[in-house]
Amino acid sequence: MLNRPITDPIWIATPDGLREMINTIASEPLLAIDTESNSLYAYREQVCLLQVSSPQADYLVDTLALTDLSALGPLFANSLQQKIFHAAEYDILCLKRDYNFTFKNVFDTMIAARILSYPQVGLGNLLSASFGIELEKKYQRADWGKRPLPEAMLDYARMDTRYLFELRARLEGELKEQGLWELALEDFSLVCKVIMSHIVV
Repeated sequence: MLNRPITDPIWIATPDGLREMINTIASEPLLAIDTESNSLYAYREQVCLLQVSSPQADYLVDTLALTDLSALGPLFANSLQQKIFHAAEYDILCLKRDYNFTFKNVFDTMIAARILSYPQVGLGNLLSASFGIELEKKYQRADWGKRPLPEAMLDYARMDTRYLFELRARLEGELKEQGLWELALEDFSLVCKVIMSHIVV
């Protein structure tokens, strides 16, 4: 059973805050990434929130307040720094669409679980089965374009990345034990190359 985080997520809504976050996490070997969009509430969908976790802290980047996220580009393209996603394809497509980012060195916990033939590969299912963690999913279809976001939605958002480090470690171990690691690496590489035609804009 993993403990809930004892510190609050860090809200990033200014260029100075973004630079400080990037400087803090630039040397981390592992980062966990997620996004929230407004697909159900806007004619033209956009990324409304970017969650970035390091093992030490959770950051919530207000992509509506920050018009220039280009400083994150080198992070996502850094082949020496692994980015952990759950169901990476949609997040990567959205980030490519909105910011033209390039991605290298991704670990997708959903892809890993599928390769391992887990019966249920949703993040909530995996965390519950592996660690006894129950995620609140009531905000999955919420309007992430509204501001200010209530505290409950901020807590929901940070939980989508907070436990990906432990889940990744467990899944990587199982993949290697079962001789599936090279297959997983191939699929992780492919998800970095998904193309924009997969999204209707």
